[in-house]
Amino acid sequence: MKILLTGGSGLLGRNLISHLSGHEIMVPSSSELDVTCSFCFIPFKCDLVIHCAAIAKFADAEKDPMGTIQTNIEGTCNALKHAMSQNARFVFISSSHVFDGQKGNYKHTDLTNPLTRYSKSKVAGEMATLIYDKSLVIRTEFCDVDFPFDTAFTDKYSSKEYIDILAPKIAEKCLSEQTGICHVGGPRRSFYEFGQSRNPNVKPGSVENLLKTSTVPILIDTSLIEN
Repeated sequence: MKILLTGGSGLLGRNLISHLSGHEIMVPSSSELDVTCSFCFIPFKCDLVIHCAAIAKFADAEKDPMGTIQTNIEGTCNALKHAMSQNARFVFISSSHVFDGQKGNYKHTDLTNPLTRYSKSKVAGEMATLIYDKSLVIRTEFCDVDFPFDTAFTDKYSSKEYIDILAPKIAEKCLSEQTGICHVGGPRRSFYEFGQSRNPNVKPGSVENLLKTSTVPILIDTSLIEN
């Protein structure tokens, strides 16, 4: 099978490659494939498109709404249209942040309520993706193999998982025949519990001060129920 992987230089993309062995994988750089240009996709003949490319940092999306639209929405539509033109399977990597974080343990059938520019762009990508019958939306949240902070919140929750654990699970979903929406992650844990699992010296902190000072909504519980 010929697989086109966008965003292959990102954390998820880099870690997916080794779990797609046995297939012909095309991993063009951003200079070789500008996702905001529909014509740039034409040379890449494929049976599966895994679309990881995105503006993924919340701060970047808040500062650059135009670029977020171009990359996360128009870029997704371009990748999707290319898959459709090839009659190829399409997998869109979305985020647990499409939910408002009010209740946690979100099912894949729960209604989204995006609160940030980043999450709104992801919901837009999801809606476009679901137009195509041969597509799968994967909602997830991940971190590098090491926990990067000295302090972690005891009162903020997610299903975030370390990339070495998550990547093979996502690869399996990509290579499956599942369509629609799926959730892939770890168990519901506080950020402190998550951090302690790989850094026993991490210190407990609270999201209380952040709630008072942040200019963007803070999502308290984005945990997912896998399906």
